[in-house]
Amino acid sequence: MFQLLKVHLDENNPETWENLIKLPESTRKEWLLKHAKDIVRTLESSRNAAAWKDIGQTMINLNLYHEAEALFDQMFHLMQRSHGDFGTPAYLRGISRFLQGRFKEASEDFKLARQHDLHMRIPNSPSARAIAYMEETIFPTREIIRKNHDKLIRDLNLERQLDYKVGANVLKTLHKWNSASPLYSRGLSQGGGYFLTLRSARGDAKGIAIDPGYDFFNILRDTGLGIADLDAIIITHDHDDHTESVESILSLLAKYNDYNKEKRSKVLDIFGSAGVLLKFHGLLSATDPMGNKEINFNLLVPGNRIRQSGGSLLMDKYGFNLRVNPAFHTELWTGQESAVGVVIETNLTDRNDEMLNIGITGDTRYVEGHGKHYTDCQVILLNIGSIEKEEGKFLSQHLGMLGCINLLKEARLHKPALAVLTEFGEEFSGKRDTISRIIENWAQPLNGGSASRDLRVIPADINLEIKLHDLSIRESDTNVFFPYRKIEVDESDPGLLKYRFNG
Repeated sequence: MFQLLKVHLDENNPETWENLIKLPESTRKEWLLKHAKDIVRTLESSRNAAAWKDIGQTMINLNLYHEAEALFDQMFHLMQRSHGDFGTPAYLRGISRFLQGRFKEASEDFKLARQHDLHMRIPNSPSARAIAYMEETIFPTREIIRKNHDKLIRDLNLERQLDYKVGANVLKTLHKWNSASPLYSRGLSQGGGYFLTLRSARGDAKGIAIDPGYDFFNILRDTGLGIADLDAIIITHDHDDHTESVESILSLLAKYNDYNKEKRSKVLDIFGSAGVLLKFHGLLSATDPMGNKEINFNLLVPGNRIRQSGGSLLMDKYGFNLRVNPAFHTELWTGQESAVGVVIETNLTDRNDEMLNIGITGDTRYVEGHGKHYTDCQVILLNIGSIEKEEGKFLSQHLGMLGCINLLKEARLHKPALAVLTEFGEEFSGKRDTISRIIENWAQPLNGGSASRDLRVIPADINLEIKLHDLSIRESDTNVFFPYRKIEVDESDPGLLKYRFNG
């Protein structure tokens, strides 16, 4: 017996159950859970078909699927033994099982209900529609999910392709446009980042993503590489055009560690600014199925030199150390100019037997003397951003054309260097090579003579590839590498730069 606010309910008297509707939903659910077995026993003795159906549907409406299944299971067997209408309880038991995610059992119930309906000459019964849902939508969709999952596992378990597809000691720009261009552009527009490979002390090639923004991972995958080929990420600041692919990479890392056949966890070393730490702090503590760390995060603080990560020396692990420079660019997550530039100090030597350094300015405005942080860099990635919009003023957040010129003069005046101009806004379409030539010409010493032409400024596109040991660039048509001083840029197609040998 159950009385609340003068509502009379008796688990042994089906005639009182219509009062359930008068109770609050939570109280109604509590009463049904408490008396589910008593209700079934009462219905078995009364054989009141209407009461069976009503109370079972009430259970389903209250998400009491297991209790409803038990009730309709008893009703089904009772009706089957007495040669009664077993189609209705079979159909309702199927719904209870479907809502528990037991689709195969639900489908069998719908088929039992359909057999009864056909025997009773009921052509358009709910069971027919339910079977159609299962066979035309649920099961085919589940099969697609299974096949996609199997493909994901196969893809995750592909062996590293880095040595075969790219090789060690290569710098690739997987980068076209900057900022929000890929978001608002109506045509084909891609962002990207940079991909660096170096040979570790153990002799294996290591893959390093740098500022992986819009489309970076898709572009990387188009080169035949995957998550297995990524070992580290360097991120200069927290803006989306430098970080958009990070979450995708970390998601694939987690999947890789869940499903790789060797049961060996992959750990990524991530080097990032203060804004990056704040933006991704919730993901950086990720662990594999065994509870081991998946990520070693290293904070990039201007003035620091990073020599190790995760207890291992970077020079042994990757073939580089990392020097952190200031960048004058406001991060979203700090609200301050906490972005950084970096110098990647490699274990390679240039033609003068000096250690090869790669400078990455990141996004920064020009400040007098800023180029002196890059005086020992034979390769410099310059983020131009845009050109000066106001007379007599430098840009407030990016180098711009004048900032690039001044930085190069401070860094490499009278010295050979390959400067890669990148981070173009789409307003540069069809003009990237011209802007690069302006910067190259005006960054040269006025009295430098022909020897100063060892300083080259080459605009980046998705297909720019540089071999670091001799700073040669892959020609677009022949795939042969030529000295950077002999490469000219073909911009006849503004959408895709081509690099051609000019002997």
